[in-house]
Amino acid sequence: MRLSIFFQQNKEHYKNYLLLLIICLLAYWPLTFGVFSVKNDAIHYFLPYRFSISEALRNGEFPFWSPYLYMGNPILGDMQSNAWNPIVWFFSAIGRYDITLFHFENLLYIFLGGVGMYKLTYHLVEHPHTALLIAVSYLLSGFMLGGQLINWLSAAAFIPFVIHYYLLTLHKSSIGYAVKTGIALFFLFTSSYPSFTILTLYLLFILFIVATINKIRKKQSTEFSFKKFLLPNLLIVVIFVGLSLPALVSFIDLLPYYQRGSGASYAAAVSNSFETKHLSTLLFPSTIKANDIISSTDVTCRNIYFGLFPLMILFAIPTKFNHRNILLISLAIFSLLFSFGEATPVRKICYSIIPLMDTFRHPSQMRLFFILSMLLLASPGLKKILTGELTIKEIKRLKLVLWITGTALVLISIITGATSKILNHIIVFKTAGFRQSLKNIIEAVSLNDAITLNAIIQLLFVAGYIFLLGKSFKNKFLFSFLWIANLFLMAQLVLPASFVSKVSPRDINAIIHSSPKGFPLDSLQNPIAENSKDAFNSFNTIGISYFYNKKIGLSKVTNSPAFLVQQDKFTQTNLLYNYISSLPVAYIADTVLALKDTSILNQTGNCRYAFTDDIILSAGQCNSTNKATIKKISANHFIIETETSGPSFLVLAQNYYHHWQISLDGENGKIIRTNMAFMGTVVPAGRHTVSFSFVPKSTIKAMWIQLVVIIALLLSGLFILLKSKQEKV
Repeated sequence: MRLSIFFQQNKEHYKNYLLLLIICLLAYWPLTFGVFSVKNDAIHYFLPYRFSISEALRNGEFPFWSPYLYMGNPILGDMQSNAWNPIVWFFSAIGRYDITLFHFENLLYIFLGGVGMYKLTYHLVEHPHTALLIAVSYLLSGFMLGGQLINWLSAAAFIPFVIHYYLLTLHKSSIGYAVKTGIALFFLFTSSYPSFTILTLYLLFILFIVATINKIRKKQSTEFSFKKFLLPNLLIVVIFVGLSLPALVSFIDLLPYYQRGSGASYAAAVSNSFETKHLSTLLFPSTIKANDIISSTDVTCRNIYFGLFPLMILFAIPTKFNHRNILLISLAIFSLLFSFGEATPVRKICYSIIPLMDTFRHPSQMRLFFILSMLLLASPGLKKILTGELTIKEIKRLKLVLWITGTALVLISIITGATSKILNHIIVFKTAGFRQSLKNIIEAVSLNDAITLNAIIQLLFVAGYIFLLGKSFKNKFLFSFLWIANLFLMAQLVLPASFVSKVSPRDINAIIHSSPKGFPLDSLQNPIAENSKDAFNSFNTIGISYFYNKKIGLSKVTNSPAFLVQQDKFTQTNLLYNYISSLPVAYIADTVLALKDTSILNQTGNCRYAFTDDIILSAGQCNSTNKATIKKISANHFIIETETSGPSFLVLAQNYYHHWQISLDGENGKIIRTNMAFMGTVVPAGRHTVSFSFVPKSTIKAMWIQLVVIIALLLSGLFILLKSKQEKV
C-alpha cells in the first residue's frame, strides 16, 4: 500500500524519466541500434581494459592483473581502467564485454546524467516540466556529445547526483541524504577521470563552508545543533572512504610505478584547453569539425552547446542575485576561465597553489561545470515561461532577444553562405555508400559551410519561438517539442565528428567474439614476436589485436595513462627489446649478466641470457634441453614447470610489480627484476613447479573493510524499512 502511494506521488517524475530514456536512445541512435561504433580512445584504451576486467571476473578472479595488456598490467591501480567500477562489474556479469555492452554503458551514463540533472533542477525550481527540459539540454549538451571518453560521461552522470544529495544533506542535516551522497561520490570516483572527483570535492567543500557560515549567522535567532549539522558530513566521508578504500589503496600503490604518477607538467596540464574560437559552438556546434579550422584541442573537447533557447533565456530573463545564483554565476565564470587554459591566469594559479590541481590535464573538462551552472541559471526563467508567470517587461525583452538573434542569424547565413559549398556536398551524397559518403561530407565541410548550415537551422527554430511568443507560449507541447527538437537535430550534426566512427559494431564484435574463452596456453610457447606479428592488422577497427586474441604480445605502441615507467624504458632499449621478442613468454636463461652488459646480445650464439641489476647466477654452459613450460595461466596466476640439467634462471615476461609472489615446489621463493622490466627467479637442477601469484595484500584488506561498509549499509537500510512498517502498523 505504502509503495503504491509512493509511486502515485512520484508518477510524473517516473514518466519524465521514461521520456529522458526514450530521448537518449533515439538521439544516440548509432549506439542504440548498433549502426556505428564509438572511436579513438574509446576503442584503443577503454574497451580493451573493460574486456580484460570482464574476462577476469568471468574466470572467477578479481581484476587485479591483466597478462595481455602491455606484457602484464596492474589494472587494479589504473585510475581510468574502471577495475573498481560496479557498473563495469554488472555489465561483465551480463556477458563477455564487447562493443555492444560498451555502447550500452555509454548510454547508461548519458541517461543517468539526464536523471541526475532532472533531480537537481527539480530541487531548485520544484517544477517537473522545467526539470525535464533542462535535463534534456544536459544529456544532449556538447559535453555529452564528446563521447569518446567514457570516464568523462560517467562524471557527467554522477556529478549532478552528488551535488543534489549534498545540497539536501546541508539543507536538512539528513543521514539518508548523506548516505546517498557518499554512495554517489563512490560511483563518481571509481568510474570517472580522477580530476572530476577532485574538482567536485572542492565544490562540495565550498558549499560546506557557505552552509556553515549561514548556519553560524542564524544560530542566534534559531535553534541550531552544530553536532547535528556536522554528523551527516562526517558520515559522507566515512561511507565514501569505506566504499572506495580498495580503489584508493590500489591507486596510491601504483603511483611510483607509472608514467603520470608524479603529476603533470604545466605544459601537459594546459593541453586540450578550450580555445576561445570554439565559443562559436554556443550557437553553431558543428563548427568543431570544420576542416579549415586550426586547433590544438581535440575535437571531443571543443563543444560547449547546451541549447538555443536556454541561452536566450539567460539574456532575456536575468537571474536574481541571491546566494544560490551568485554561487552558480561564480562557478560558470570560474569554469569557463579555467577551461581556457593558458589564455587566462586561472589554470596557472590553480596549478601553482591549490593541492592536486597539478595532477591532471585537459582544462576543457571544466566545460561540464559551465554547462551545468548555465542550465541551472536558466531554469527559473524557463519555469516562468512554462507556468505563464512572465511579466510584460520580460515578454518584451524576450521578444527583443529573439528578433536580434534572428536578424543576426540571417546576416550570418548570408555572409557565410556566399562562399559556402554545403549544398554541393549534400547533392553528391551517395546513399549506396552511406558510411563513406557521410565521412566525405564531414571531412569536406569548411567553417563557412558549418556556420551556414547551423545558422539556417537555428533561424528556423527562432522563427518557431517568435511564433509561439505571439501566443504567449500557451502551447506548452509545441514549445517543448521545439526545445527538444533543436537539441536533437544539433546532436545529429555533431555525432559523426566527435562520438561515432564509420566502423560497424558487427566488425568489432566479430573480432571480440572470436577470442578464445578463458586463458589458453596454445600460443605461449611461441616467440613473443610471432604472437605480435598481426598486432596492427585491425588497428583502426579495434586497436591492438593481442589485447583480445589471448596471445601475449609486445609492441612499442601505448595508449594507456598507466603505462609503467619500466615498460617504457624497456621499449626504448632496442637491443634488449628485440632479444626478448625473439623468445617465448617463459624461458630458461643459461647465463645471468648485469644489465649494463646487454651488448653481448650483438654476438651470435645459442645461449639464452637474462639481465639483472646484480649477477645472480654465474655463466653456465649453453643447454638447449633446458625447458620452461607454462602449464596454467589466469588473470593473477602463472604455473610453470621447469626441467634443467643444472642450476638455472627462469624468466617470465610479465612486468615486475611488488605484489607478485613466487613459490618453488610449494616453498616461498624470491622474485628478481629481470631484463629491465620483467621477472625472474633461480631454479635448481631437475624438475620443478614454479608458481607466480599476484597478491595485493593491502588491497585485499581494504576489500574486507569495503565489504563491512556494504553490509552495514544494507542492514541499516533493512532496519529503517522494517521500522517504518512497524510505525505504519
